[in-house]
Amino acid sequence: MFELLERGGLGRLAILTRGDRTLRTPAVLFVHRGSRPSPAYAEALFASERVPDPRLQFRVSGSLFSPRRLESTDDLPPTKGLPRSAADLDVPQGAAAGDLAVVTSRADLDAAKESDVVFLGNGVEYLRHPRDFAADLAHVRETLGPAKAIAVTGLAAPSNLAGLVYAGVDLVDSSRLRIESAQGSFHTSDGAWPADQVDRSSCGCEACAAGADVGVHNDLALHREMLLVRNHLAHGRLRDLVERRLSSDPWNTQVLRHLDLRHETVLEEYAPVVGEPLLAYSHASLTRPEVLRFRRRVRERYARPPSARVLLLLPCSARKPYSRSRSHRRFRDAILACGRPSVVHEVVVTSPLGLVPRELERVFPAGAYDIPVTGDWSRDEAAAVTDDLRAFVAANPYDAIVAHLAAEAPIVRAALPGAVVPSEEPPTSDGALERLTKVLDDATGSFERVPAGRRFAEEMTNIARFQFGPPGVDLLAGATFRGRLPDVRVLRDGVQLAAHTARGMLSLTLDGGRILSKVDAHCVEIDDFVPKGNVFAVGVTGASAGIRVGDEVVVRHQGDVRAVGTARMNGREMADCRRGEAVHVRHVLAPEA
Repeated sequence: MFELLERGGLGRLAILTRGDRTLRTPAVLFVHRGSRPSPAYAEALFASERVPDPRLQFRVSGSLFSPRRLESTDDLPPTKGLPRSAADLDVPQGAAAGDLAVVTSRADLDAAKESDVVFLGNGVEYLRHPRDFAADLAHVRETLGPAKAIAVTGLAAPSNLAGLVYAGVDLVDSSRLRIESAQGSFHTSDGAWPADQVDRSSCGCEACAAGADVGVHNDLALHREMLLVRNHLAHGRLRDLVERRLSSDPWNTQVLRHLDLRHETVLEEYAPVVGEPLLAYSHASLTRPEVLRFRRRVRERYARPPSARVLLLLPCSARKPYSRSRSHRRFRDAILACGRPSVVHEVVVTSPLGLVPRELERVFPAGAYDIPVTGDWSRDEAAAVTDDLRAFVAANPYDAIVAHLAAEAPIVRAALPGAVVPSEEPPTSDGALERLTKVLDDATGSFERVPAGRRFAEEMTNIARFQFGPPGVDLLAGATFRGRLPDVRVLRDGVQLAAHTARGMLSLTLDGGRILSKVDAHCVEIDDFVPKGNVFAVGVTGASAGIRVGDEVVVRHQGDVRAVGTARMNGREMADCRRGEAVHVRHVLAPEA
């Protein structure tokens, strides 16, 4: 059995239960041989012969050419014993034995559908085929679903472990390090070097301090990296660690690029819509699934407020949300000083997110991200912003465009030749702000004033549309609002439907949930019970495919709304998994008197 706890990319923290033993994953299966036992800190063993040890043991059972009799439910079935180049040959060898499977080709996946743990064979060959590794992991996850533990042997090293887990590997082994230790390689999270070129006194680990052989050091380095990976998973920062490891091995960069560029739809499904601040420090941050999703939703879900007639492009700020920064407070003062501020629509130009409309500045990751600011834009950053600007203006026509920018100004001029640039001075200088007010005054002077309440309702509708898609418009139709951002209550006929909070999203009430339920949006189907606490996967019978971790969801049974809350799994995980928390419930249907 497999119980999900946290996730990062396709990687996740989970509890794997095998009989009366449990194993926290991701985990390392340490190779155990009589001549060299596994280390004392090993949580699970990978062995050719079982030993009297209370720890979980997976036993290798040979190949088609030299099979061994299965003696335990934790014995792997014999493999085909063929290289990847011949793995598709039709040979009389089953891929599964009980709830364990060893697959060497995609044709084996049908036999593995009933297995709990699936080992990908010929793992070491993926070192020469990083594109195949990314494609196979994505395909296995799509085909077998999230409730399977995925293992890859012969591949793990401290330098690539974070990338393996991010790609969806739950179990690795230490066999590669056994071989490379014998060849004299000294491994660290930064790569491997010939042991005779390493000053062991500079390492600082217990093995090197004690003068142990290089193999003892390598096992310890892999164990420590796994602990670090788990810690980053627990705090939603595994992608940050993966990007830091890119320089350790070209293989890491190849795998991440293949995942981001060719399997983004799979990654996005498992990327939460809320999270820790996004640290966009590397080129790879441009293709993070959270970033691509935000940009795509601005293109596909967003529409300018109908009252907005003048587009004002502004630079980002170090402080988030932008409106709390000193620079944006000064921009706001300059806007309010013009004749018709309510027809001005503020949109921030930034990397890696592209465009952030003011009303979405608190939405993840716009509300919490950090980038290195030098005033220089790479070609890829400029190209992304150029594409977003042209698509945004094509979908949202304005009567005038004003670009009050700094380093971004040349990019905007090239993308939108008709944009008015108020000043060449720094955007926060007194002269530039005075000029901005004058330009906006001229651009807005011919328009009627827009009531503040109408413009606010339009922006709240945009937030709902961005969060829920078109059903968000139904949720806020005819609604009134109480409060000021970020704390706003959404009401209709005196009944509260939702509340906007500092995380930039609408939190549903039961009445708001009923509106979404009528259009089958963000719904989790459960058995016939009223939740007395959080909803667990065992009670879920189905879920909307578009649900992501962190989404607001409606819990119902045959159309009867029983609760609302926050998704702790994506839609497919809720439907496929039998263990783990599916929905963190906020409001539940009151019991009948």
